[in-house]
Amino acid sequence: FSRLDIVLMVSLGVLAMEAVNFISYSLGALLKFDPIPVRGKHLDEFSTTDKLFIAISKVQTGPFVYFMLRYALSEPNLLWMPNQLSLTTVLLPLPALFLVFDFFYTSLHWALHIKAIYGFIHKHHHTQKAPSRANEDAINVHPIEYVLGEYNHLWSLFLCCRIFHLQIHALAILLFLAIGGILAGWNHTRY
Repeated sequence: FSRLDIVLMVSLGVLAMEAVNFISYSLGALLKFDPIPVRGKHLDEFSTTDKLFIAISKVQTGPFVYFMLRYALSEPNLLWMPNQLSLTTVLLPLPALFLVFDFFYTSLHWALHIKAIYGFIHKHHHTQKAPSRANEDAINVHPIEYVLGEYNHLWSLFLCCRIFHLQIHALAILLFLAIGGILAGWNHTRY
């Protein structure tokens, strides 16, 4: 990849992140859901650390997109051609990708709540007791936690392609990332 390609990938990654944030933030109101009452203390203003961690998370998205694309281009079970689009290459892999992802993410989240680790990494994310800003609150995490969570997508794709031998179309990866991002953001709103 040229430098221009990398700048374009980073820019598209950040733009996609902003689009996912907008969709996540608007989804509850659009579907006319009743807001969840605020029970914890809302973090009304981001601290300098919050702003720094959010910025680092956004910047880390670029390299993640780069490495995901590098892997995808070299994976023999990843399909790119429009004539390879089918239910079995787009929709069938999605539950498998989410199950593998959630297995490892749940394990990671559990491990981050271990008392000896919690204060160093995950505690920062819980300074917001009543999330409301979609992905802004979702990505307000320690940089180590963000990297582990993001690269879990790549790990899940690797396992599904290499271990489970699923043939997965590139469109399925886009759906996997978009749906996962929207749901993660929506989980950090009042809906």
